[in-house]
Order: sequence, then C-alpha cells, then structure tokens
Amino acid sequence: MRPLARELLATDGVLGFYNAGRNNPHKYPRIQIMLKASLVIEQLATFLRADLGISASCRSTLSVHEGRSPSLQQILQINRSEDIETWRREIGFSNPSHISRMMVFEALGECVPRTSIVDRLSFLCGYSSRLATSKPIAPSDLVAMVDRMTTRFGFPRVTGEAILQDIGEINKRLGSNLNRKLPMLVNC
Repeated sequence: MRPLARELLATDGVLGFYNAGRNNPHKYPRIQIMLKASLVIEQLATFLRADLGISASCRSTLSVHEGRSPSLQQILQINRSEDIETWRREIGFSNPSHISRMMVFEALGECVPRTSIVDRLSFLCGYSSRLATSKPIAPSDLVAMVDRMTTRFGFPRVTGEAILQDIGEINKRLGSNLNRKLPMLVNC
C-alpha cells in the first residue's frame, strides 16, 4: 500500500504549505489527494490510520470544470506536521516538485505557495538567497540537485543526465509536432 500511496500523491495529490492567519509564514504542511474513486480513498485512509497512525480526513466535493459536467471528487487530507513527517519517513515522496517543496521548507521554515519548480530549484542551487522568480538553472546544477534529492528522499530513481536527455527529446517532439516546448527548467 505504501508505493500506491506515494504514487497517488505524486500524480493526483498536492503537498502544500499554509499559514495560520493573514501575513503569517506558510509553515503548516498539508497533503491532499483527490480522486473520483471513493473506495480507493477510503481504503487509503484506513491504511494510513490503522497501520501508520496518520490522522487522515476524507470528504467529498462537487468539482466543476469548464466544458465538462460536474463530478463528485473524494478528498483525502492530512494536516498535522507530525503526520506529514510520518508520511515522509514511512511512504516517501517521488514527485520532484513535492521534494523541492520539502527541501525549501527545511531550508527556510516555510514554502510560499505558487512558486514554480524553477524558482525552488534556483533557490536550492544557491542562485538566490530567497525564494523569488528565477531564471533557468545550469544543466550541471540540475544533475547535482537530482543527486541530492535521490540521496535524501530516495527519489527520483532516474539520473539527472537522463532527465536532461528526456527534456531534449520531449522538446524535439513538441517542437516538430506542435511548435511548442516545455517550460525552461535549464539553460542549455
């Protein structure tokens, strides 16, 4: 169940940091996983509570997206810092965006919402002393950061060099088929 929980968070979840009130630091972590499959959410919540002692709440919400009919979404939510730490220790994070958020949180004691992965990686690589809008990082810095993530979190399980190669291949396909590219993560 641990690998399933980790990958559900990576693909259908959010790791965010919230404040306790207006103008306070964003220092309270929260995990949310949203799915249509209520049985999956219920079984995951039962596992988290019974096997790991994590306080997980479940609720439903009506989700409305433009151009689609409304759908009922099931939300699993974890709010307590100690439960997020248990998740990290027992389940882990595999999404590099979530890992970069955790690393910024550890470095600053907060992680402001709506920062891009480029902003977070730039800060973590030492390009700036604070989290701010940033430019792409050097390819060698991406490789080093992926190594740091893997050492500290066990993920991603792919090398930085492989990520750079995949970025190049994806951009080549996007450019030839759609005349687009991925957002600039590294300066090539």
